[in-house]
Amino acid sequence: MAIGLVVLLAGLTGSATAVEPVQRLTKRVVIVVVDGPRWSETWGEPTRSHIPQRATVLAPQGVLFTRFRNQGPTYTNAGHTALCTGVYQEINNSGLELPGHASIFQHYLAATRAPVTDAWLISSKDKLRVLSDCLDPAWRHAATCSIDCGVDGNGGGGYRDDAITAQHIRTLLPQHHPHLVLINLKQVDACGHAKDWPGYLQGIRDTDAIVAQTWDVIQHDAEMAGQTALFITNDHGRHLDGIKDGFVSHGDDCLGCRQIELLAIGPDFKRGATVDIERGQIDVAVTAAALLGFALPDSRGTVIPELFADPALVPVIPTATPAPARPAP
Repeated sequence: MAIGLVVLLAGLTGSATAVEPVQRLTKRVVIVVVDGPRWSETWGEPTRSHIPQRATVLAPQGVLFTRFRNQGPTYTNAGHTALCTGVYQEINNSGLELPGHASIFQHYLAATRAPVTDAWLISSKDKLRVLSDCLDPAWRHAATCSIDCGVDGNGGGGYRDDAITAQHIRTLLPQHHPHLVLINLKQVDACGHAKDWPGYLQGIRDTDAIVAQTWDVIQHDAEMAGQTALFITNDHGRHLDGIKDGFVSHGDDCLGCRQIELLAIGPDFKRGATVDIERGQIDVAVTAAALLGFALPDSRGTVIPELFADPALVPVIPTATPAPARPAP
């Protein structure tokens, strides 16, 4: 799906000279969502002691955004919906409502006619199964991705431990070599709501290890290595100390709930860079879509140019969006 771009450079005489095309290497996208940590306990903690893998191993390989935001509703299903559809919307947080717009999974599968095993939603939270479908009549039940969500894997049975999700990541990625994946890890959010401060911090450390393991799985897969972009982010933060019940909850527009992380690593991205420009979740969705060669026409997000090592590698959003393949009756 990478698209060669011909770059025209002006010569010393002012004439334009064609040079070799710049070939984008990214063909696959994996988005890992660590559910619900505050910035103050991740990148905002001076020693970054709770995220040693991201801070010391992964960050030198990619781009860290210090002003990344959830600019919509700051709860789980809404934050994930923004990352998957490129649209901020109010949505039932119990998994009882489908997103209103088609997802990156549906657009990707419709654009490529790839098998459903080429796009995966892997989630510790069963309620996030709704991200595989939408309410838009043109897309409902069409081009839905493979899911591995919750205790039973089919989006039922309740939440499962992140350790089980990590095992499934280690199995599913090498088995299918998918081009598009979104992963949810729930431990941080669950411990926060349980008022378990030590568990909350341990959850940040544990998910940090799973994120690093996921990147390692990618790098040891012959088909994914060298052509996969990894986006590490959150669905929401948590209340700042002194606001409501602090780290226990989230859901308003305080900075603690809105400020979240984005660390992106990929073969076309800068290395060891820090960006202090505000970007949002819907921009990740649009950037992922553009990298894979399709558009999200309902989104107001934009491609994130600060990611790319060479301006010529910034993808242009396609104007045409193929119709979904309707499911068999």
